[in-house]
Amino acid sequence: MSRVYVYLWFDIEDYVTKEADDPILIFLDILRKQKVPVTCKLVAEEVRALKERGRTDVLSAISQCDVGYHSDTHSQHPTVWEYLAERDLSAGANEFLSREERGVQLIQEVFHRLPTCYGHPGVMWAPHVYPALSAMGISMYLDETKILNLNDEPYWYCGMLNLNGAGRNLIYFDYSFERPDGIVALKSKFRGIYKRLSESRDGGAVSICLHPHTAVNKTVWDVVNFARGENRVKEDYERPPAQPGIVTKRAYTDFDEFIRYISSFENVQWITARDALEIYRPRGPIVLDTEKLIRTATHFLSSSKYLKTPHTCLSPAEGFYLITKSLDVYADSSTLPIQIEVKQPLGPAEPFKSKGALKLSTRDLLTASKTAIAYMTSEKMIPSSLKVGNSAELSPHDFLSTACKVVIAIRSGSIPEWVTLKKGSRPQLSCLKRAAFEKDCRWVVLPRRFAAPKIFEQACLQAWTLKPAIANNSNASIERQP
Repeated sequence: MSRVYVYLWFDIEDYVTKEADDPILIFLDILRKQKVPVTCKLVAEEVRALKERGRTDVLSAISQCDVGYHSDTHSQHPTVWEYLAERDLSAGANEFLSREERGVQLIQEVFHRLPTCYGHPGVMWAPHVYPALSAMGISMYLDETKILNLNDEPYWYCGMLNLNGAGRNLIYFDYSFERPDGIVALKSKFRGIYKRLSESRDGGAVSICLHPHTAVNKTVWDVVNFARGENRVKEDYERPPAQPGIVTKRAYTDFDEFIRYISSFENVQWITARDALEIYRPRGPIVLDTEKLIRTATHFLSSSKYLKTPHTCLSPAEGFYLITKSLDVYADSSTLPIQIEVKQPLGPAEPFKSKGALKLSTRDLLTASKTAIAYMTSEKMIPSSLKVGNSAELSPHDFLSTACKVVIAIRSGSIPEWVTLKKGSRPQLSCLKRAAFEKDCRWVVLPRRFAAPKIFEQACLQAWTLKPAIANNSNASIERQP
């Protein structure tokens, strides 16, 4: 049977409801007694509220867990999507950094370490945050979205590990306890997921999410106070309707029973975000020899999907760098490189449609490759377009397909003076769901008729960087640190 990883995460975010402080302690105490780890993603404003209310006991309990970041003020306006709506990746990353850095600093001051991970408030997943998170030293993304999904598995996106898109492998504990038979449904769902994953060759990961405040609140706190783009001042915060006492009590007993149930399964390993960084950590830099370079060129000649081999996995962005770098080296030495260390650039900043001649000079393609490498070295991203001599300007996906033809020709020894343009396609757009994004734009917290098509466009451009995260079995034994 294959190993099944289970990652449990709490979103600790309700800074409105003081009655929501105690559930955090109670749920964490259940986990402490069962020796089950959890990742607590924190809204900085909730940390401020806990400090103001003197809840050092809650902060102390959280400090024993893996700590993540869940935004500065969550649903106060402008929200993440509102301030990113019209920005490209670079400008959006700078904006996110300027608005969120103080929240990250607070988490670091209170818990004496950087957050391990970040997850979006509400439904507001966006690609712009990844460069900003890297700049702040946050190493991975932990949450859930229906906008981007790669086979319901962990993946790399924008060079960062994502546990964010578990899909069929996700279980929400929230509000399940409102039904007396809720625990039965939870067990049944986990049992089905476990059977499917444990019987697969590679196993898999199960995501379990809990918002502790749901144990005492019938309605989500931010819907009551920040709906439809409106802010409410702190003095006027309204507590959501309370859960009946019997429901709150059942939340704790069901949680205790569910955690014990999961732990009873063979080959289940509870992990945190910090653990996941070790489990899915690459074994080292990807270095390819000439033969693997040709296999890579053959793949990306006709496919815009990531390349998975028994030993490694290459995103289209890594493929673009690899092929372009090989032509850059060839332009200087008249020979393909013996080895190349692969780099991971970000995707292009904007979409582009190729224009100009369909018959291209090989010499001009080599020159364009050198220009592209210089751009990626400087900007850390794929150029949005590439000029090939004076006759054509190509999209990066068309350039990649055509460059693959040249690499293969060089290896065969029949180097043409001219190359016919080989059309490619924008990578992996099927993994992004526009309908899911547009549905999330109708989230009740956002302003009425909110729309942000540029956010989805930027997400599609970064699909260049998407590839599966492969568990490193040699890291199966985790040394847990606070």
